[in-house]
Amino acid sequence: MHPVLKSALEPLAEQISTLSLEEAQMPPMPGQGRWCAQQILEHLILTYKMTADSVNRQLKTGRVLKNKRGLREFLLRAQTIGLGYMPSGVPAMRSVRPTDYVPESGAETAVRFMQAAEEMDQQLVAARKKFGIQTVGEHPFFGVMRVDEWRRYHAVHAKHHLGQLKDAIRQARSSKKSG
Repeated sequence: MHPVLKSALEPLAEQISTLSLEEAQMPPMPGQGRWCAQQILEHLILTYKMTADSVNRQLKTGRVLKNKRGLREFLLRAQTIGLGYMPSGVPAMRSVRPTDYVPESGAETAVRFMQAAEEMDQQLVAARKKFGIQTVGEHPFFGVMRVDEWRRYHAVHAKHHLGQLKDAIRQARSSKKSG
């Protein structure tokens, strides 16, 4: 896996890998609609699959996507990919909300999380070989992106969720002690 992704994703896998099945499913703030530890990683897994699918479609067609980026996409990209900042409280798109998953321990989730990231990165490597520094795949908010931009986006996105994951784990462990 590319070092940009590896350095951003391994901390999440390490954090969740120590959780039991029960701890991985406990939401951080009951009744608040927040995600449990497994749901946070399920969300990221869904984004990796969406990226891999988008890049794979382009690999199959062999055509470079046209840059149809408007001002909104440009500003969002500058904020996220350029500055490395993702605002909190923005709801995830429906397609990457973790609604249907099989509950499992943190260790099992960590393995699937890293596998999904590796599979996505393999698609990015193939795209780099085929298209060079041209754009590959299209993000719903940022438009078409190059391989390096995809990796940077996923690294920033993972770091954005690291604090949320730590909160979910802290809450799960404190609830378990008091319960």
